[in-house]
Amino acid sequence: MSNDGTITLVPSVHFSETHRRRVRATIRETDPDLVAVELDESRFERLERRDRPEPAELARELPPVTAVAYSTLKAIQRTVVRLYGLDPGQTDMETAIETAAERDTDVALIDDPIAETVGELSSRLGPETLPKVAFRMGAMGPAEYATQAELLSLPLKDIRSGDDVQPAIDHLRWLLPEVTAVLIDRRDRAMAERLDVLRRDGHDVVAVIGAGHHNGIERTLEELQAAGADGTPTTTVPIRSPARSVTRIPIQ
Repeated sequence: MSNDGTITLVPSVHFSETHRRRVRATIRETDPDLVAVELDESRFERLERRDRPEPAELARELPPVTAVAYSTLKAIQRTVVRLYGLDPGQTDMETAIETAAERDTDVALIDDPIAETVGELSSRLGPETLPKVAFRMGAMGPAEYATQAELLSLPLKDIRSGDDVQPAIDHLRWLLPEVTAVLIDRRDRAMAERLDVLRRDGHDVVAVIGAGHHNGIERTLEELQAAGADGTPTTTVPIRSPARSVTRIPIQ
């Protein structure tokens, strides 16, 4: 008889109030013994200290090509936040941590260390990256632009699973495959492996993840479960007791 725990995935849009409420409600209703978040130890500690470095500060620490890619992605994120009226002052991860603190529940940190992600990104990008992106964008005809716009038209508040954002992920994969391999695929695998470790240790977990990671993590979890004990990675998962004060968000 299996003594495995359970994994409840909560795909979320990081700055959406609707998704923050969904995160809080799911944790309260599920009552897990661990809340997993898409953070590593350094980012968790920054949130605990309420330390938010400016993107420009972080970009100055990166190699030039990586800094350009990082700054571009942050600019896209800021544009989305403004266009959709989202709240950049609080994220779903903070809500998950605060709700865990409210319930005296520990938090599992399942993402790769940010330094490793940046280092891997740096190794895959070079001076030829931006010209390649420009060429790919130029190769898109009016019909493709129209199709892409239609695929991305779903209101953010209505996003409930990875399928809802898969068109955006597919477009990013076509436009910037080097970036997608690191920021999406590599991290999907790493987070799924850590969740699988928690599951095999018997934990019942609510995992708050970006909607763009949902399909990849879910698929990898299924592969790891099918592989049995032989497929269990030898990795450790940092677990912390959150100390953040709770910001109460009403559930309507």
